[in-house]
Parts: sequence; structure tokens; C-alpha cells
Amino acid sequence: MPNDRELLVEAMRIVNHAFLGMLTTVGADGLPRARWMGASSVTGGLTEIYTLTGSKTRKVEEIRRNPHVCWVFSASDYNGIVTLFGQAEVLTAPTVAQSVWDRLVECARTYCMSALSNEDNLELVTIRTAVEKIEFISPRMKILTPYTLKPVDVSQPAGAV
Repeated sequence: MPNDRELLVEAMRIVNHAFLGMLTTVGADGLPRARWMGASSVTGGLTEIYTLTGSKTRKVEEIRRNPHVCWVFSASDYNGIVTLFGQAEVLTAPTVAQSVWDRLVECARTYCMSALSNEDNLELVTIRTAVEKIEFISPRMKILTPYTLKPVDVSQPAGAV
């Protein structure tokens, strides 16, 4: 089996090539709420995931009430699934939104533009998830049950993992 660093690199590759992930929040009724979102790690690792949304969306209310979230990303051939667990926060600084927009522009522009066409969502906010745990599954690599990884920036020296 590959070592943790190799698995982290593969997990990062999946997340950065998927662009779309399933974000799950906890609704006011305590039930999970999942939706597809354009997402990016922005930095070189899987320690943080960013996405954009309208400031008055249900997911923003849910994150402010309960910051526990889960992201799921899949390789296009479904031979790698990455699940990220963490704490999300809503950021309103426009400079953060701009850097996330620059990264997501190709994959999520259509969605963002349609969301912004609703006058209630004219203000974009950034959702930043601090990743606490990574689970990785890869039938291709013969990892058939979730293998837990520690979120580490893979741009760090090899001894850092």
C-alpha cells in the first residue's frame, strides 16, 4: 500500500481535478443537507477547502448555526473518493472571495452567475472549511474501506507528514 504522503498527494489530485464536491451541512432539524458546490483547496494542500455562495443561502445559515460539515469528491472514473470532515466558517472579506473566484471561475461560473441573478444573493461570501480528517477510498489502489489521513499540506517537506 502507498504511504500516507502518496495517498495525500492522490487525494489532493482528486479534489483539485474534481472542482465540484458535495458539501453536507446540518439543517435546523438536525438532518444532513447536501448540495453540489464548486470548491478549491486554493493552497497546495488539503488543510482548507473554499467555496463561494450567496450570503443569504440556507447553507450559510446552517453553517453559522452548526459549523460541522463534510465534503465528498470523486475522481472522474470513480476510482478514488475523498471525504473531508471539518469546521466551516463564513468569511465576508472581498479579497478572499476574489482569490476563490479566480480558482473556481472555470468550473463554477455558470452556477455562480445564475445564483447571483437572484437579487437576494447579490453579495457573495466565502465558506472556508478547516479540514480535520480525511478519508480516502480507491478501488484502483485496493483501498476498499475508508483509510483515515491527517490533513497536512503536501507542499511541506516529506518528513512533515
